[in-house]
Amino acid sequence: MKRLAIFLLLTLAACAAPPSASERVTVLSAGAVETGLQAALELYGKSSGRNVAALYNTAPQIRERIAKGEQYDVVVVPPAALEALRKEGKAGGESVLLGSVGQGVAVRAGAPLPDLSSVEAMSRALREADAVVFNRATGGQYIESMLKKIGVYGDIERKTVRYASAQQVMEHLLKGEGREIGFAPITEIMPYTKKGLRYAGPLPDTVQQRNAYVASAMSGRADAAADLLRFLATPAARQALADGGVQ
Repeated sequence: MKRLAIFLLLTLAACAAPPSASERVTVLSAGAVETGLQAALELYGKSSGRNVAALYNTAPQIRERIAKGEQYDVVVVPPAALEALRKEGKAGGESVLLGSVGQGVAVRAGAPLPDLSSVEAMSRALREADAVVFNRATGGQYIESMLKKIGVYGDIERKTVRYASAQQVMEHLLKGEGREIGFAPITEIMPYTKKGLRYAGPLPDTVQQRNAYVASAMSGRADAAADLLRFLATPAARQALADGGVQ
């Protein structure tokens, strides 16, 4: 009886124990795909029984974390950033193209919607705006180059406001006033429409940029990452990504 009691106690303890390290998958991802990727990761967790821990940062923050030696099973970044990580020996093995995200425009509740029907109309709206807000990450770097290309940056530079992330841009607009216009990946605008922001629309086609994002195993983590990467290529995962704006 004593042996039986000990056996039962050990069995109960094993059942109550948290998932082992092999059952836990860690992901470091660019924030632009968060809405769709998080939904896909939740589906994966339910189907696999694994605990998935995801951290979302800007591309510069991701590079900084990895440079400091932080280890994750899967990293999600634009193709150029992945290629740089491969050359540095930080990433390797299997990878999966998740899709792409376009740039959009948002304004606070009550502010007039800018005309985005053409580059000329958007330029007029930007010149009339009280402030133009965007981030310093990959998407924001494109916005700055686009504004210079269409010849409006010199007129509005003094009233541009920059933040580290798109989330901070959205928070600024929520608390702002007047005719402020914000740029961000569409996937990062949409969640804030539930909080009161207005989505004005995508950039005009002639200046739109869609940034692709790839999921890859980090070096030495291929075995831990393989099952998740296979799942991200399934129809269920693709649908979750598309529903979140990752096309």
